[in-house]
Amino acid sequence: MAWLSFEVKEQVKIEKIHSFFKLHFEKGHNFAGEMHDFWEVVYVVDGEVVISADENVHKFKSGDIIFHKPLELHKFNVVGDDGVTLFVFSFSMSGEICKKLERKACHLDKYGRGLMKSFIEFYEYEREKIFNNESLQVVHLLSYLSDDNVFLHTLSTYISRIVLSLSDGAVTLSKTKTHETELFKRALEIMNERVAEQLSVSELAASLNMSVSSLKRLFDKYAGMSVHKYFLNLKIKTATLMLKGGMSVSETADTLGFSSAGYFSTTYKRETGNNPSQI
Repeated sequence: MAWLSFEVKEQVKIEKIHSFFKLHFEKGHNFAGEMHDFWEVVYVVDGEVVISADENVHKFKSGDIIFHKPLELHKFNVVGDDGVTLFVFSFSMSGEICKKLERKACHLDKYGRGLMKSFIEFYEYEREKIFNNESLQVVHLLSYLSDDNVFLHTLSTYISRIVLSLSDGAVTLSKTKTHETELFKRALEIMNERVAEQLSVSELAASLNMSVSSLKRLFDKYAGMSVHKYFLNLKIKTATLMLKGGMSVSETADTLGFSSAGYFSTTYKRETGNNPSQI
């Protein structure tokens, strides 16, 4: 009997794992915005939470999941009366399907929820082995198991299964649309259009027919940071893409309106911890 064989083409490669935890947050908790150069997945175990991802705002409930792509600014605000329990893992990956997961936000079907249930059980099993104390909600397992190659390989396999299962299909959640979220979206559109300029808070407020104080409250609610800080982060994000694309430090500084390459380098290193000449 002749056996058939089929070549397997790798679709995704999990290169590094940065975080892995489950944690409960009480109602009213606000997580300030952050941005990093790796992927992060947030799965709602139970409760309700509003998550902002760049200009998109979603309200999530149990069984919902979101993929934050590299350099996407994201934050969350707990709105459920009983708080929210989140399962979060972040990682660096490469492969053909990465593009399909950008801005992915969906409700998992029965199969997907089963995968996440198994993944969470793996987390809790490993956590219990390391620290047998139910009063401690989070143990950074990676710091304890960073030399355990079997654990890391198993963890990357779970992540790969989740990634592969959601690369196609899965109904995308609708974005939350209110007058406020539409104003926030328009504010970010203006910032992106004028990222090479020195856009002031008062200019942006005027463009939106808002008061400065109202604009500041809007960014505090949906970005978790000041207008100035968000615009600086946008410049840093744009600079990173330019540098990775082959543009020099001086060209990037000039294009984005920094007064000098030296000032740009100092600012970039302060905000990211990396020297732009090494990007």
